[in-house]
Amino acid sequence: MVGNQQLLQATRSAAMFYRQQLQGRPNGWAAQHLRERGVGQSLLAGATGWWLGYAPDTWSGLVDHLRREGFDDQTMLSGGLARATRSGYLVDRFRGRIMFLAEDRQLNPVGFVGRAPGGLLKYLNSPTTDIYTKATTLVGVGAQQHRLREGAVPVLVEGAMDAVAVSQLSDHWAGVSACGTAISPEQAVMLRHASRVDWVVVAFDGDSAGVNGAARSLDVLAEVFGVVLAADLPPGQDPSSLFAASSERLHDVLTHTRPLAQVAIDVELSRWDRVLDHISGQVNAVRAVAPLVAQLSAGRVAAEVARLARRVGLEEQVVSREVVAAVGSRRQSRATRRRSARHFDGVEVGADPPGMSRTP
Repeated sequence: MVGNQQLLQATRSAAMFYRQQLQGRPNGWAAQHLRERGVGQSLLAGATGWWLGYAPDTWSGLVDHLRREGFDDQTMLSGGLARATRSGYLVDRFRGRIMFLAEDRQLNPVGFVGRAPGGLLKYLNSPTTDIYTKATTLVGVGAQQHRLREGAVPVLVEGAMDAVAVSQLSDHWAGVSACGTAISPEQAVMLRHASRVDWVVVAFDGDSAGVNGAARSLDVLAEVFGVVLAADLPPGQDPSSLFAASSERLHDVLTHTRPLAQVAIDVELSRWDRVLDHISGQVNAVRAVAPLVAQLSAGRVAAEVARLARRVGLEEQVVSREVVAAVGSRRQSRATRRRSARHFDGVEVGADPPGMSRTP
C-alpha cells in the first residue's frame, strides 16, 4: 500500500520533470504552440506563478526519471503517472503533451491534465487515485491564489489553456479550469474558498455543449457565490482561441457579461418551443423558468418578466404571478444557504461586487 505522502512526493517530482522538459525545448512544438496561443515568455520561463510543463514523446522518460529519484513502480502506478503494458513494462501515461497541474483544496499538486496536438484526444486527465479525483480538483487556483485574495474576479473556464489566456489579460481576472463543463459542488466550494469577492464569471466555449454546461452549473455555483455571471463567447470560439486572435476581444467579452440565470432561462425555454402554441405549454414553460427568473437581481426581474411574456405569448400579469411565487419559495431557503456558504473552516470570506443588488 502506497501512502498519500509518497504519492504527493512522486507527483511533485513529476511536475519538476515536466517543467524542465518544456524549458529545455524552447523550439519544440509545445513551446511553439503556447506562443501561438499568446502565452508570454515569462510564463514559459516559469517566472510567474503559473506552472507549465511538457511530457516528452518517449515511452519511459518520466518512468526513468522517477526511478532515478528513488520511486518504485507501484508508486508510479498508484499515482497515475505510469501504466503497465501487456508485456509488463512500465511506460509513461502522458506522452507528447503540454502539461498542466491539477490541485486539490489544499493546493497540493495531485494530478495532471495533458493537452495534445491535433489528431489525438485533446485533453487527457490523470486517472482517479488516492490523491486525485477530477471532481475535487481545479487548474489555476494555486498559480493565482494571491491575485484572488486581492480581489481578482474568478473566471471559470473549460480548458486549462483557457485559464492561462484569461490570466494574461490583467490582474482583474483569474482564469480557473474545471477541465470540462461539469462543475461539482466540491469544485465550487474550492473556488469560493480561494476568492475574496462573492461573484464569479462562467466563460465556457461558444458552442451548444458550452452553453448547456454553463446553464447546468448555475445551481452549484449559486450555492456558494452571491452573483453568478456568464460571458457570451462567439460561436466556435473558446477563451484561448479568442485571446490568440485578439486579447481586446476577450477583454470585451469578459467585461460585458450577463446573469448566468438568463442563459439558463434561454436553455430551458428552448425545450418548450414545440408546445408554446397552446395555453398549457405556455404556463408550464413559465413555471419551469420562474425559479430561474427569481435568481436575477431585483432590478432585472421586471424586464425579464416582460421578455418572457413576449416569448411564450402570455400576459405579463400571469408571468409575474408565477415569478412572485418562485421568489417566495426562494426566500425561505436563501438565508440559510448563504450563511453556510459564506463560511469556510469557520472564517467568513468574500465581498459583493460594487453596485450589484441581490434577488429579493
